[in-house]
Amino acid sequence: MRNALATWKWSLAVVARSPAVVGALAVIAALWGYGVYQWLWLPESSLLLLILALFWAVVQIAVLVGVLAGAAASTSSAAAAATHLGLRSLLGFNRRHYARALGSVIFAGIFVLLLHGLFSLADERALEVASFLTFHSEKAVSPESVGRVFSVIEGLVWIVVWGFLLSLFLIVHAAGWREVRRRALRTLANCCWRASFFTSLLSLVIFGGLAWLFAAWPPKVAVGFWDYAQMLIRMGISLVLIIVGWLFWMLSLARLSSPPAETSPP
Repeated sequence: MRNALATWKWSLAVVARSPAVVGALAVIAALWGYGVYQWLWLPESSLLLLILALFWAVVQIAVLVGVLAGAAASTSSAAAAATHLGLRSLLGFNRRHYARALGSVIFAGIFVLLLHGLFSLADERALEVASFLTFHSEKAVSPESVGRVFSVIEGLVWIVVWGFLLSLFLIVHAAGWREVRRRALRTLANCCWRASFFTSLLSLVIFGGLAWLFAAWPPKVAVGFWDYAQMLIRMGISLVLIIVGWLFWMLSLARLSSPPAETSPP
């Protein structure tokens, strides 16, 4: 646990010394989100617009993969002894790293969709589980109570899954898919209960929670300029917090998965 605390302290220090990278990623994420928003609202009234929508979707995916590859290159190179992240480090990837990032995105997308389908099936069985428990315990069990239990279990599983996928992504970037096959089970075990799990929990609860609070808390201001201004400020702060949490998460996982000789604080 002492090594995990040192890793978290180091990761926060690295992110705090890298405002240019945080700002650049926030701008890219905002532009990417705006591009996705525009793509979702493109009308499908002609073949030309369908082709344009397909092209725009491919562009958005290409940008996303490039950002992920750059972030993996930056955090992996910093895991040894770097004290900050430089803007140039975001471009420290090549075609092989880009292909690995694309493969990781496809794998993660399929994995998440399958797991979401399983959880959807489980949620649909809440009434049956409540009836089963009511019959055998001879006490009324509410389907809502069963649903809340399912939600807690699902949340914990998603924390493990996202930490596992992010760890695999870093391993793929550094060593390729053969290394993933060798370390997958050990990585999954680490993400279930060791420092990697608490890193994922810390990143999602603290940074994700703060981002949600800023996004969901509208102050009372007069309608007009200040109304739009406060919304932009809140969304901007939320976006920066998400970027900071994501970098902290990746740096910590990269540091924790480094060889023991490289895990001492700089």
